[in-house]
Amino acid sequence: MLFYDIGLTLALSICVIGTVYRVAQWSGKWTSRASSPSPSFGLRLRMARTVRALALDVLLLARSGRKSVLRWLAHCFVFFGFMGLLLFHAMDETITANFFFSYESTLDPWQFLRNLFGAMTLIGLALMVYRRARLARLRLLTSFQDWAALLIVGCIVLSGFFLEASKIMSPAVFDRMTDEYFVPGEVGDLTALKAYWAHEYGVVFTVDYPMDAATLELGASLDEESCVDCHSNTATAFVSRPLATALGPVSFALNTSRADQVFWYFHVLFCFIALAALPFGKFFHPVSTPINLVARQGRRDDLDEFKPSDVLRGIGMDACTRCGECSLHCSVGPVFTVLGNQNILPSEKLISLKRFQVGGVMSKASLTAFAEGSRICTECLRCTDICPSGINLQDLWNTSKARIAVRAPSPTDLMRKKTGAQRARVFDDLCKSSSILPAVTGLADNSTSYWACVQCTTCTSVCPVVAVSEDPSRDLDLLPQQIMNLLRMGLKEETLGARMVWSCTTCYKCQEHCPQNIRVADVLYELRNTVAARVRDGGASCEGNGESL
Repeated sequence: MLFYDIGLTLALSICVIGTVYRVAQWSGKWTSRASSPSPSFGLRLRMARTVRALALDVLLLARSGRKSVLRWLAHCFVFFGFMGLLLFHAMDETITANFFFSYESTLDPWQFLRNLFGAMTLIGLALMVYRRARLARLRLLTSFQDWAALLIVGCIVLSGFFLEASKIMSPAVFDRMTDEYFVPGEVGDLTALKAYWAHEYGVVFTVDYPMDAATLELGASLDEESCVDCHSNTATAFVSRPLATALGPVSFALNTSRADQVFWYFHVLFCFIALAALPFGKFFHPVSTPINLVARQGRRDDLDEFKPSDVLRGIGMDACTRCGECSLHCSVGPVFTVLGNQNILPSEKLISLKRFQVGGVMSKASLTAFAEGSRICTECLRCTDICPSGINLQDLWNTSKARIAVRAPSPTDLMRKKTGAQRARVFDDLCKSSSILPAVTGLADNSTSYWACVQCTTCTSVCPVVAVSEDPSRDLDLLPQQIMNLLRMGLKEETLGARMVWSCTTCYKCQEHCPQNIRVADVLYELRNTVAARVRDGGASCEGNGESL
């Protein structure tokens, strides 16, 4: 058909050109030179890691289930469902028919599997929508591309179900089949076959045919002779058949307007849109994410002898699915809730990094926000560990900081170039500015936040700040569990000046490992905000501090 040929050619051309352009960007230059894999990485080890990454990370989506079973289920449903539709339905003439010589799309198990794969995809999409609607931060970070990807995949599957349902009930489709393949031996044979198909297959004819036992028995016999080799009972189409039944009241209008052809055009159009959109934005992650997972092979590059190449960094930037897991578990995520700078969150900072890396146009405000988000990062590696796509985000942040510092110097760098009087004026303005973090109340002043603390010192044991201190009592004043104990006794003022409060990297290890689920890191963060608010509101406390900056 002209529509199909032109549409396929156009969509495929856009897809190929866009893919070549995206892949060409993977070789972009970074500030630091990547080292080659160490000779200790033998061929067998690399092959074993490749097979493991392909099996666990790509096929079983193991990384997706590290923090959220719901997310893993959603992606499994969509991945296996849509891949099943792609391989056994969309590409049936190329794949299925060559492996199964008796293949017919209207025979079982293919008819049943088509409905199963479609239902799996819709369930997965529903879980994704629910997850993005339920989690506040993820809902805030969800962009047009995220909803567009879900919408396009959903439209492909839904239009396919409506297409199959309209074919099930369409007498025109039945007539075309009988005109080509059925030769009645007697006058009443076609009537009996129509009656049987209306009763068993769900075809809705404009004429009511007799449904007596003799007619149906004759129709069943004719069906056995002429139809069963190519058509299974549509009852196994457990989604399309009930949908066809539900559309029964409007079947006459649908059949008159040839709804099966209309739905075919919609179904093919959505498929062409998806194909053309594949190289753009997050639509490309079905290609780049498996490549990144296999190339990374489950490594933590900061701990391994292997160091990423520029190409691997480029693949990593394209592998992001915008799932939001890194932002949901970011150590400095609470800072975003106060400052409102989305570049603080890894998923959003990665978008700015890609624009920055490829030399895209960035306004001064965008560049400043990106630089601020880069500097706030505590390099806790949590985003890298949690990323379901296996992106080494920490390496991307570290290798881009030098270029960021040149184009967007930090306030500290700029302050060093100022005179003492200029520093004093800047500090005075800073104290009066409303951009200072406001105090966060509700945890440190609430005794119920600590009632379960048993002073087990788990928070202190896992704290990296304590670990690097030669003498914690001297360097930090108070240990984390001591701060919790003082707050429990109502001695909040005694904790505000403790070096531990101001040395905390907000890595959240204390909070994650606490057996009593006490929000230790959030409390320390709140204490810092409390002091910052006092500095902002108390002008006298700012006097004389300009020279110390």
